[in-house]
Amino acid sequence: MTSPLAGAPSLTPRPPHRRRRLYVDSTIQRSLLVAMVVLEVTLVAAAIWFAYGHLIEVINANMYRMKVVQTGPTMMLFAKEGLWVLGVFAVANLVALMVAAGIWSRHENLVVQDLDLLTGKTKELDFSSDANILPKHEVLALTLTWREQERIRFSAIRDRVAKLEAALSSGEPPGDIQGMVDNLNRLLPQT
Repeated sequence: MTSPLAGAPSLTPRPPHRRRRLYVDSTIQRSLLVAMVVLEVTLVAAAIWFAYGHLIEVINANMYRMKVVQTGPTMMLFAKEGLWVLGVFAVANLVALMVAAGIWSRHENLVVQDLDLLTGKTKELDFSSDANILPKHEVLALTLTWREQERIRFSAIRDRVAKLEAALSSGEPPGDIQGMVDNLNRLLPQT
């Protein structure tokens, strides 16, 4: 007999090492988020102020009349003012999103451009200095750290291969040569 909870998700909490949120770049995301919240608050305040002013005019124009002359349905005037405010609100949000996308794309392109440069150098096995690249992003910092580790590893491989060639040409005993090969193999990636 199977348990009724066999297919149910586990009720145990997530391990503490798992991330709850993934921020690609928290500094730019935070500033864009703050700018968007400030813009939204400003737009809402302006929309309320504008709508209040126009709706008070509509109410005053229709409330205090001795003789009612039909100038049009009052609800249509309210709807017209509301749609105008919502239209301005939507256009301002669309412009803000386009500006934010442009800022994000520019920042992303700067990071990817440097990452492409490092990847191209790595592809060519060029582990020369990367002093002209500043780690503007965590990905670049990790890539620079990895490249430095690889540069050290490749230098050690080159030195050990040179020692192995010298040992082979000088006729060293097979046990010493096997030890050199084992040391060299430790530096190679294990597949």
